[in-house]
Amino acid sequence: MYLTKQEVAAVLRVSVRTITTYMQQEAIPKPKKVGGILLWDEDELHRKIVFSSACEKTQESVKRGRPRKVRFA
Repeated sequence: MYLTKQEVAAVLRVSVRTITTYMQQEAIPKPKKVGGILLWDEDELHRKIVFSSACEKTQESVKRGRPRKVRFA
């Protein structure tokens, strides 16, 4: 079954604009264009999501930003 951009956004619980961002970052599989409409294969989308979430769990979390100042008394 194929999903439209709005349906993919609903499945991932994000906005349609976020789907566009995910496409640019290649965080989701590339859609197929049928008659000017972007369509994603539902199975391929689920495989990508499960694989990427499994990879995130294996990586260490990295703190970003400026370190806080430490004051010694």
